[in-house]
Amino acid sequence: MTRAIATGLSGYGLEVPDVKQAEDFYVAFGLDANYENDTLLLGSPGLNRPEVICVKGQVKKLHHVSFFTPAETLDEFESKLKSTGLDVQREAPEGWHRPGLWFKDPWGTLINLTPGEPTKPIGDEPYGTNSCQHINRVDEALFLVMNRDRKPRRIGHMLIFTQDFEKAEQWFVDVLGLQVTDRAKGKVSFMGCVDGVSDHHCFGIINGTHRGFQHSSFEVDSIDDIGFNTWRARQAGYGDGFGPGRHALASNLFHYVKDPWGSWAEYYADMDKITEKWECHDHEQLPYVWGPGWSPEFWGGDMNANLEPAE
Repeated sequence: MTRAIATGLSGYGLEVPDVKQAEDFYVAFGLDANYENDTLLLGSPGLNRPEVICVKGQVKKLHHVSFFTPAETLDEFESKLKSTGLDVQREAPEGWHRPGLWFKDPWGTLINLTPGEPTKPIGDEPYGTNSCQHINRVDEALFLVMNRDRKPRRIGHMLIFTQDFEKAEQWFVDVLGLQVTDRAKGKVSFMGCVDGVSDHHCFGIINGTHRGFQHSSFEVDSIDDIGFNTWRARQAGYGDGFGPGRHALASNLFHYVKDPWGSWAEYYADMDKITEKWECHDHEQLPYVWGPGWSPEFWGGDMNANLEPAE
């Protein structure tokens, strides 16, 4: 029997003061853009569904987080949510184009549970790589044949700030069925929708002064795709970034591009895959093993400033 739990990240919604500015940034980042009336719908090429939705607001702020759940669990999920005292709606707020259930978490963030399954994109055939021990490419000039226009494959994860770190973590576990996969102790909790073999995390919370959007992350195939996507964003005027590097927690390669409002969009590749056997640990070390210098460290500097208004 299918359980009433979140099975993957579907996307998120932002209110932004300039929707055209949002379109310019996310298109340069590599997403496709469409409009329904005044609502901007953005998604990885080929998915034909919105991962990021933007509408006009007075200031930039997170509007909602959306998770997948199987369609057959919606009724059960609705009963489960109402039993915890939540006000659950079946109609999306005006201007927001996601079906399913809508409700607020205890800290005021809208959550959407949309019927569907997480995207499992099909990547291109990997290039042959040469190393000291393994030669897989001979008599071929790789730089001449590389696809320099690979776009993001799908949204993989996002992180938000919370002012009630431990209680928020437990709420996402108890109510949505997420699994805590690793922590940077007292700073960030990574969570996964673990079903079979899954990404190390699809969601996370950061200990902060108030709720807000920190970053979203889109999967690409390789370090070269991180490089080419970063190059394209830089040529479009979005050169303020952080990376490349390799994280410690989740082990993925990364590069972050600063968006027009001071938060971040990340390209990632080669993330740890886990199953139900994975054991969560509290980690003390910095969450990267190589990359550019940051100060004072990843969870404390400007990279993690919560620039959204406190409510």
